Amino acid sequence: MFIDFLFSLNSSEMFFLIVLFIISTWDLVKNYIDKKWFNFFKPTTFFGALIIFYCLIGPIITSGQQDGSISYRGIDHREFYEIGLIGALITYLSFQLGFNFKKHFNTEKLGINKLKAYRLNTKDYLFIHKWGERIILFALLMQFINYGTNLIARVLNLYTLTEINSGGGGGGFASGWISATNNFFVFGLVLLFICLMNGIKERTKFIFYLTITVGLYVSLGFRYRLLLLFLPLVLIYFFYKKIKPGFALLLSLILSTMFLFGFIQLSRNYGRGLNYEIFSKKVSKTDQSLVEYVLKSATFDTNVFNTSAAIIYKTPEEINYAGIKPIINSFTLPIPRILWRNKPKGEYLVAAYRTIYDGFLWEVGSANLGFAEYYLAGGWIALITTNFFIGLFFKKLWCEFLLNFNDPLAQIKYSLYISFLFLIFTRGYLLQLTFLYFTIFIPFYFFSYIWNKRYR
Repeated sequence: MFIDFLFSLNSSEMFFLIVLFIISTWDLVKNYIDKKWFNFFKPTTFFGALIIFYCLIGPIITSGQQDGSISYRGIDHREFYEIGLIGALITYLSFQLGFNFKKHFNTEKLGINKLKAYRLNTKDYLFIHKWGERIILFALLMQFINYGTNLIARVLNLYTLTEINSGGGGGGFASGWISATNNFFVFGLVLLFICLMNGIKERTKFIFYLTITVGLYVSLGFRYRLLLLFLPLVLIYFFYKKIKPGFALLLSLILSTMFLFGFIQLSRNYGRGLNYEIFSKKVSKTDQSLVEYVLKSATFDTNVFNTSAAIIYKTPEEINYAGIKPIINSFTLPIPRILWRNKPKGEYLVAAYRTIYDGFLWEVGSANLGFAEYYLAGGWIALITTNFFIGLFFKKLWCEFLLNFNDPLAQIKYSLYISFLFLIFTRGYLLQLTFLYFTIFIPFYFFSYIWNKRYR
């Protein structure tokens, strides 16, 4: 089916697909074969990988048909395909332009870099471990307040694989923010892990907290939380070893991640965890092998590319530009809806989805990539400008990381932002990104202040 779809492409579609594939793959390969091991971990490597998976390989595997159509949510997206490739190409080039625009920044020295000839010792890592555990216990307390005794059922759902009542977390303003503290687990576990790698012998405690976190995240059914959790841990491991992964290991990590995400995609029941019966029913209805079917299901999330292409295609002829509405939405985030009944709630995106998809069932659950929202806000100028500044920001982050590499906080900061780059690219809703940013980075900047104060 993959090959049949490729042969159905016209000359201009094939041109943009090949150009996008070559330039994104070239930079990725160049970073990998570089003699300096750390260059593989450049932001451009991860951005290129996202382009390849979400804009090239994934959409074709998931929704490309033998007759050349792109079937998704009840309509054929083929007429949008070329403009989607163009949008992805300009997005990648804009990010690269921003990343390579400047070579030198006024970078901040973190932690031990403020002192000369200082080397971290056991007491420093015990300090980090203590704060990591405090943050995790605080997050656990918040989750217990939100879910009550159902929190235990949620965590254990990973092992029972049976449905449980959602309970708790009614969805109000307070419960929404309290529930979102489950993102604090990410930072807390990264603190514990970097201590574990540097001689603090608390492996049992780390595994215990990790198990609780994975159980909770799986029960919530959102795969991105698992990526936000494990990607920083993997990066910290390679930073500690000062190596890049071998090709066999890299391929194994990619395939195992896809297999896990495919399994979750086939068996998840939002808010009720995983249900093996759902998985078995879906597998029994396909004539594909188990491995092939699960791996293909892992690419289902890349269908957001099809919606993104449609948004670009239909704006502004059928869909009005959103202008600064995404920014206004984000600024209103701290205001409870009970105090502002007409508070904006992303109507500009809902209107776009309704223009693309007929019927309420197809419209619900629609999503788009980040660059589609930039285009929706202000056309090509907004798309290019936003990606340029994202690239510029990550270049500054990269320079700070290299300058402060020996400080554990620098490694943690960089790994968290690289993980967040996944959300920036795949979650085209600024309000959601703003909410996630605060819940992920509030504990980081809180501890960063404490850590830097320690070395004044």
